[in-house]
Amino acid sequence: DRKSVSRQFFHYSVTFPIGPVWLTFFIGSRGGYSTSLGWEACFLSMEGKTRITPWAGLVVYGGARVTIFIFAVELSIHGHIVDTSFPTQLSLNFAKMPLKVGGRMDLVLIPLTVEIWAAVKIEIRICIWGCFTITKTIWTSRLWSYRAPAITRNIFTIGNYDHDFSPPTFSHLSSLDYDFDQERRSVSDEACRVGQVGGMFPKEPKFLLETAAADDESNVKFSYSVGTYFGGNNVKNGVEMGGPKIVSSDSLPSGIPLYFTVSARNTEGLTSESQCSIPTFDTTLPSGRVEQSFDVSANPFHLSAFFVAHDDSKLLDAGRVAVGLGVGSSNVVPWHDFEYTSISKNDDAKDDLQRFASPRLGLLSTKPVGMKMVLGPQYCASFCLSFASHCVSFDYDYDTRECRVQKTIEGPDAELRVLRSFHNFERIGVGHSKWLEYRNLSLEHGKVYAINTRIENVLGYSQRISSKGTLIDFTPPDTAPILNVKYNITTADGCSASIKQKSCNEITPWPNHRIVVDGEGSLAVFNGHVPFEDKLYT
Repeated sequence: DRKSVSRQFFHYSVTFPIGPVWLTFFIGSRGGYSTSLGWEACFLSMEGKTRITPWAGLVVYGGARVTIFIFAVELSIHGHIVDTSFPTQLSLNFAKMPLKVGGRMDLVLIPLTVEIWAAVKIEIRICIWGCFTITKTIWTSRLWSYRAPAITRNIFTIGNYDHDFSPPTFSHLSSLDYDFDQERRSVSDEACRVGQVGGMFPKEPKFLLETAAADDESNVKFSYSVGTYFGGNNVKNGVEMGGPKIVSSDSLPSGIPLYFTVSARNTEGLTSESQCSIPTFDTTLPSGRVEQSFDVSANPFHLSAFFVAHDDSKLLDAGRVAVGLGVGSSNVVPWHDFEYTSISKNDDAKDDLQRFASPRLGLLSTKPVGMKMVLGPQYCASFCLSFASHCVSFDYDYDTRECRVQKTIEGPDAELRVLRSFHNFERIGVGHSKWLEYRNLSLEHGKVYAINTRIENVLGYSQRISSKGTLIDFTPPDTAPILNVKYNITTADGCSASIKQKSCNEITPWPNHRIVVDGEGSLAVFNGHVPFEDKLYT
């Protein structure tokens, strides 16, 4: 609210004609005083304030005006002399007992302000039993201004404020409002706690950060910093929290440990700190693969595969699995639960390379978390293990000696691609596995069957992982034309079908081993270097 009083001290003008133009010069002075009143209440800081601002000032002006018919163009200069105000503030802080009451008055003096204004007006003079003028401003603008520096002085400050010589004190936190898994909770002294919030999209993650600190004399403000090392701030620095507990969607790096430092600061500027951390900020879906036992099978009753999965966060104790015609289908075996087990660690390993499975040709298509040139795969294994839980596999090139550390394994988001002499080594003891086997099925010839799985972690991130599919083939290969056949039968020879047969698992009971002894004129088997011309043989 503002109350003001103004007074015109004098105004003098002179007008004379120059042809059809009227020229007017004028000068004058006016002054005034006012009082403004305002108040505010801050419930978070528990503080109320009332402001009273008396003001007084003097204005001297002068200018010229040119009038043609009803149009007038005016140019004026205004000088504000000794513009003076006395801001006075009364405050009441009710956050702590006893109540803190204070007040202060300041002097704000602006010695001189000069402004040049231009305006275009319409003036209509009407004379009926007297004369009066109707004026309408159609355009106005400030062309130039100058303001001398303000002179500010404190007149008095009063209050019952006491200095606070002790920083805020952290206290033990109560139970969690969010049900974080143990592996996703912070590692701390429970004065600071941080965890990732479940139920979010992987690309829109959130984290909960909470602490507890108080000060007997002052209000406390909280801020946090994030770093890749203990006490660091190279990720976030001094972010205001607005309270002791926040749920934030701030972007954070994933796949590495993050260290949080919470600062509690009182009104005297004294600060206390508390630290906590999370092993990783998960922004990726679970990864893994389903390796079918055979790409092609002649067994109409049996399918099997090996399931392996890995994730930054802990997986739920059970997943879902189904068998169907093609990836994602469940028309052969409907969806049902299956429990997987953690891959056991190789604690008896004599060197670091024995902590990894046998190499497979190729390298992962994902971006590595670390790269280095080393002399052999055993040194690449040691380099990978230096990344602790973020060493899940590594790629090594035997030609260029390039070592790439990966935080994932082959799966839907990480393909194994053949490049130069790269080989992929998966770490033993990281992830989960399960042997999936189905018997007494009724599989049809010529169709591809896939084993499909669905897994989920404690954050609610889910992923479907399927095998590439097994083709069911009941018939032996066809031959070229055979004439004068001496012997042509199809039998079920089981494990004795071939001297090169490496496995006796999932042998079909159906006859699918064809034995042929041909005769003269046959075009099935040849001996020599020129096809279809050299001597035929059986």
